[in-house]
Amino acid sequence: MKPATSCRLSIACALIVSMSVALTGCVTVGPDFKQPEVTLENQWLESLAGEAQTAPGAQAAWWTAFNDPVLSALEQRAYERNLSLQVAGLHIFKARAQLAISAENLLPQSGSVSTGADHINTSGVGPIPPTHLWAEHLRVNVGWEIDFWGKYRRQIESDRAQLRVSEAAYDNALVSLFGDVANAYIDLRALEQRITVAQQNLKAVQQSLTLTQARYKRGASSQLDVEQAATLVAETEAQIPPLIKARAQDRDTLAVLLADPPDAVDAQLKGNNAIPVPPTQIDVGIPADLLRRRPDVRQAALNAAAQSALIGAAKAKLYPSLSLTGLFGLSSGEQHGIGLSQWGSKTIGLFSAGITLPILDRGQLQNAVRIQDAAFQEAVLDYQNTVLQAQKEVEDAIAALRTSLDALAASSRASDASQRALKLANVQYRAGSVTYDTVIDASRSMLRDGDSLAQNQGIAALAAVSLYRALGGGWEVAEGQQVVSEQIAEQMAQRTDWGRLLNPPANSALARAGGGQLENGK
Repeated sequence: MKPATSCRLSIACALIVSMSVALTGCVTVGPDFKQPEVTLENQWLESLAGEAQTAPGAQAAWWTAFNDPVLSALEQRAYERNLSLQVAGLHIFKARAQLAISAENLLPQSGSVSTGADHINTSGVGPIPPTHLWAEHLRVNVGWEIDFWGKYRRQIESDRAQLRVSEAAYDNALVSLFGDVANAYIDLRALEQRITVAQQNLKAVQQSLTLTQARYKRGASSQLDVEQAATLVAETEAQIPPLIKARAQDRDTLAVLLADPPDAVDAQLKGNNAIPVPPTQIDVGIPADLLRRRPDVRQAALNAAAQSALIGAAKAKLYPSLSLTGLFGLSSGEQHGIGLSQWGSKTIGLFSAGITLPILDRGQLQNAVRIQDAAFQEAVLDYQNTVLQAQKEVEDAIAALRTSLDALAASSRASDASQRALKLANVQYRAGSVTYDTVIDASRSMLRDGDSLAQNQGIAALAAVSLYRALGGGWEVAEGQQVVSEQIAEQMAQRTDWGRLLNPPANSALARAGGGQLENGK
């Protein structure tokens, strides 16, 4: 191909693209999204009793408030390895690719390039000498529909909101993951404490049984006392196996959350097995903070924004569509024969425009708009309901933490009192001032109160986790970080050319937007 030919082809292609961009963006039909109104309290009705609140409710790594290094290590490992979180990250990649597809619709949507060459030799006939003909051609065919009514721009707006939806869903998965890890770990530690209490009580009642048997041999107690002591030993033994089973289930839950085998989790759990102590005061902020902090609230608002844009995309199909097509061709050739040599070239340019009017299918298109409008109204109601549910969860969590701390204080006093009562009952029984029934009752009270104390310690810690979870804290740790592991990103890059979609620049529309209140669907 001659240099002049290539130059003219480049100019023609640039002209076609420039025309498509210039003709795009005249009108945008459909509603512009606005943040739906919601009912919010000015202050929380529930409150935590005590002095000034100190622990931040929505701090990034809220689990550090429990001052448990094992818990912090488990949370970090879950963030790095959890498979469900990796799946949520991959949804972001798919949404980025979909947005990139929609953005391409603003450029010519179809096109083809064909090139060819012909070489013809003719042998001489009689007095006619042989000739040689060489011809080559290049044709470019481009067509696009002008986005006059904003059909493609509304789709881009919807896909951009869907990208933010996938990001909010990832953040919400993080909040759930951190809460699930803390719940399983705290429940496991509470079960370990209950097992320890039961084992200690078992030793105590076994000693009591031995003492009663000795007294019976000396004639100082009856066979009934021995049988009652043996019954208490068996009752205490029966408490331990279910606790061990439940502890194993919590360990297995952690194994799934951390993507580790159960024996590896057991190795990570070694060390201090105390129940994490929750902060008694947590800064819960005000209800309006939930619009910014809770990812599920942001996700619901972004879903409504995405659906609002689809109304415009569907409505644009009711209006005439303008399509342009362009054909640009170049051909050149050389001919040798009869002692002459000729060369020539020619250029072909053809442009056409067409208008499509929706007539016969207008009723179908109108109903398609109605479907999108109803879906948008559903999304608005879902957003409003999500906000109400979020407020309820925080109110419930505040009340649960306050009452669980009160119950913990009461059970601590009860446990101390029952231990003192058992000591007094044993002393009085040995002195013969009370029957063995008094010792049995005191022993059972101590067993019950000790187990109740361990349970309430776990319940209070779990209530604090529920409050942190209801406030939407934890997702901030992922800001500025890759949403899948490096290993997965490398595997994907080896299979497919992802370009910048795996790690877009910070100022790109494909980059993570982070938290914040949604405004006008942006």
